[in-house]
Amino acid sequence: MKKIYKLYKYTKDEGVASAAERVARYTLKHFIKLKHPIDVMVDPEDVVKADYIHNPYIAPDKILGKKLKIGWVLSPLSRGAGGQNTITRFARHLKDNGHEVTFYIYEGNQAQSVEEAREILINSFRLDVPVRSINDYEESDALVATGWETTYPTFNINTRAHKFYFVQDFEPYFYGVGSRYILAENTYKMNFYGITAGPWLTKRVGEYGMKADYFDFGADLDIYKPKSKAVKKKKICFYARPVTERRAFEIGVMALEIFKKKHPDYEIDFFGWDTSNFKLPFDYKNRAILNHHELAELYQESVACLVLSLTNVSLLPLELIASGCVPVMNDGDNNRMVLHGMDEYVDYTSANPIELAEALCNAVERRDINKHAERASKSVESLSWDESYKKVERIIMREVTGSEE
Repeated sequence: MKKIYKLYKYTKDEGVASAAERVARYTLKHFIKLKHPIDVMVDPEDVVKADYIHNPYIAPDKILGKKLKIGWVLSPLSRGAGGQNTITRFARHLKDNGHEVTFYIYEGNQAQSVEEAREILINSFRLDVPVRSINDYEESDALVATGWETTYPTFNINTRAHKFYFVQDFEPYFYGVGSRYILAENTYKMNFYGITAGPWLTKRVGEYGMKADYFDFGADLDIYKPKSKAVKKKKICFYARPVTERRAFEIGVMALEIFKKKHPDYEIDFFGWDTSNFKLPFDYKNRAILNHHELAELYQESVACLVLSLTNVSLLPLELIASGCVPVMNDGDNNRMVLHGMDEYVDYTSANPIELAEALCNAVERRDINKHAERASKSVESLSWDESYKKVERIIMREVTGSEE
């Protein structure tokens, strides 16, 4: 009876889905003796085969040509995935500029058919390019690994293609110190040419001897812009991603509890994930996952947004600034090096709940809230993704052909 009551209470507090998962784990542990496979997000055979120590990758000779055949190696696609959305941005530019682009799916320990991947690519990311399994690789001029787990099969492919590594974050930090941390860290030693999201990552991977160049972040200014003559509401928002450790959800909640006590008249909107099954010490609005236009409206209405980035900075701060919303962020080179020149419109502080709450209070207590929002949005009026797209194309052309044209 005691265990039944505990299960009832857990279900009430955490929800049916979470309780069902807990029951399943308990059943597997106590009643079904299964042998666990090695699970490191990549096929162990690919790891063992990728002997970059004794058989290092050496970039092939430059080739002639103005239009290239470019393959991108991705893990199974997921609807709305931010990193994959960024990849499709650049792939679309390359395709529109006459290059032949193909996506290769590496399943690793997660199965996905080519048909499913293609359906997600078209319907979720609005990109129509050929999709193949990595096992059906066709010769190309450039081959681009993306997430760390895709570097192993990319290394193992016997090809004349120049191999690149599209690095969007320092992925070892996604894990505790252990096998996955080390396997992710080792990918920076494979001698692929790095294309990184911002200069902080170029510096970081360079510590492993990896050559790299970076692109700057942009924002979709047709979407993220202030409303004309808009007046801010008594509202702040929080990029709430409890499933993503590097977004420091728990620290954010602690900071917001302090803020709410000082400013009970302010509404707090959570977005980025469905947090309805969390018991929190203050009232808030759960907006869950929003589309770009809904996000823009939220930013336009909010005075400030708490957005924490413990590894590479997210895309949000520039979108917030463009919309006239103050990003309140944890300080560090990972954020400042990428958002260079934006210090006037980003409120940095240490990743401490007390200081984060003070920064939020300072933001909403400004006497010139609306004028500050207008100045912030004007500071990024010339910012767009176009130059970043062009730079990545130039990097690939330079490394493959010796020319940036």
